[in-house]
Amino acid sequence: MHTPAAVEPRGGTPAGPRPDRHYRELFWAIVGRLVLLYFVPLLLLAVFFHVQYGFLLRDSQRAHLQVVAEHQATTFDLFLRERLVNLANIIDDPLFPEGAGDPARLRAFLDELGHTSDAFVDLGVVDADGRLAAYVGPVDFHQPITYRDEPWFQSLVSGTRRWVITEIYLGFRGSPHFTIAVRRGQAETLRILRSTLSPERLTTYLTSLEGASEVHAAVVTGTGALQIATARMGAQLAAAVVTPPPSDPPRGFVTGAEGGPDYAYAWLRETPWALIVTSAGGAATGVPGRLSLATLAVFVVMGGLILVRGRQVAGRELATEQTQAELSGQLVQAEKLASVGELAAGIAHEINNPLAIIAEEVGLLKDSLDPAFAREDDPPVEVERHLDIIHDAVFRCRDITRKLLTFVRRTEVQAAPQDIHAILDDVATVMLGNELAISNVEVVRDYDTGLPPIHADRNQFVQVFVNLVKNAIDAMPEGGTLTLATGRRNGRAVISVKDTGCGMTRDQMQRVFMPFYTTKDPGKGTGLGLSVSTLIIQSYEGSLYVESAPGKGTTFTIELPCPTSNRT
Repeated sequence: MHTPAAVEPRGGTPAGPRPDRHYRELFWAIVGRLVLLYFVPLLLLAVFFHVQYGFLLRDSQRAHLQVVAEHQATTFDLFLRERLVNLANIIDDPLFPEGAGDPARLRAFLDELGHTSDAFVDLGVVDADGRLAAYVGPVDFHQPITYRDEPWFQSLVSGTRRWVITEIYLGFRGSPHFTIAVRRGQAETLRILRSTLSPERLTTYLTSLEGASEVHAAVVTGTGALQIATARMGAQLAAAVVTPPPSDPPRGFVTGAEGGPDYAYAWLRETPWALIVTSAGGAATGVPGRLSLATLAVFVVMGGLILVRGRQVAGRELATEQTQAELSGQLVQAEKLASVGELAAGIAHEINNPLAIIAEEVGLLKDSLDPAFAREDDPPVEVERHLDIIHDAVFRCRDITRKLLTFVRRTEVQAAPQDIHAILDDVATVMLGNELAISNVEVVRDYDTGLPPIHADRNQFVQVFVNLVKNAIDAMPEGGTLTLATGRRNGRAVISVKDTGCGMTRDQMQRVFMPFYTTKDPGKGTGLGLSVSTLIIQSYEGSLYVESAPGKGTTFTIELPCPTSNRT
């Protein structure tokens, strides 16, 4: 047996969904497709570029901070070196030993330093024993001052470098300050010129460097103690808000830990301090926000365009579906009219039989009522019996023409519970009974009496069964057996139309449901019967398939949803 060629159901009901509901479903389906095709890829692309831009921006800010830190460290180093040179020029002056103990002369030296930089606060001369030999400045020392035990003095006396810059400390004056000192001579001739640098002046200088408006800067020791800092970085002598910078490499970037800020650092060359800078925010940090708003605006506009386009496409597709439905209806009607044309001869014969009975009965009545034929021994004419025969013949003609007109008439689909057996009997007895008899086709009925009514439109199913039975008749030109069977399988109603005709090849079976394909001779078929029948069955969530083999006949089987019913 060949594998059956089948047409699977497409779903739907004869009445179809409400137009407004169908439009909404169609609209949202189209919007979903447009979102998947255009919106989602663009969204993923936007997210990708946004993330990449974030990485690029962070790398750019990191590089910028490193450049600013290195530039400011170099500039600050140069500033400290200039202050050392200022002191060295004074102490190396040949006239310095003569004026070292003269307060007026020392004041002149301080004024000279003040012209080069306002960071110098005072000026003092320290002898080889660490005693402050002379001093000019804002502090009034009431007792002799010695720096013998101060680390900076010991470092300067015992070290190889002739200058020193201390960390910030309170000292004898009790206020934070730096000491900068330069020595001259050795042993007994040793003289040290020292000066105090104002932290406030150094902070002002730090905030005036190039790029200072874009960063928060500070100078810290290796342990993280603040030496010079802006207000955002903390107070002097306090611990910095950032982790201490590493000593190696001398330039670098540190990612903030435990919620601390990221910062770039650069170690100074003149003193063991590191200059650190953190981002001050501003325009650069606002760029991602503006980009996000611009991207959001683009997506909002795009979403609006998708909704508008979805409405347009949904309206167009709905109009197309309506046009296709109208064309499909016209196709069904055209096939129906073609079937009526083929039925015409059989229907005429069906009507001729009751018409002949009517004519015969009317002739008998006329003869019986004609005095010329009357005889005395004739029994009385039973007029009522003849009239009943005429009445039955007339109503038989009426039923035949009514069913034919119902089949031909184009009406709205009206689904209701239908007795499939009654429909099959009407097709095989009333509409095609004469053609079956003339073609010498025997009809065998194998009905499942427990089959419940099927919810369907009677006229549509009449059209389906007329097509199937006529195809069976055409497949048996020499006569044969037509079996009409019903039953149930897997909860579905099964109706089969089986013939003992010529059968079909595999290629014919694969093409038999295609529109305008026919195996009949030219002029004997439109090729629309099975394709139209398929559309009708599919509209009831059913399926129509065929089993056939050359020389072994053909069976068309219809499966439909079967209502639950108790078998009696």
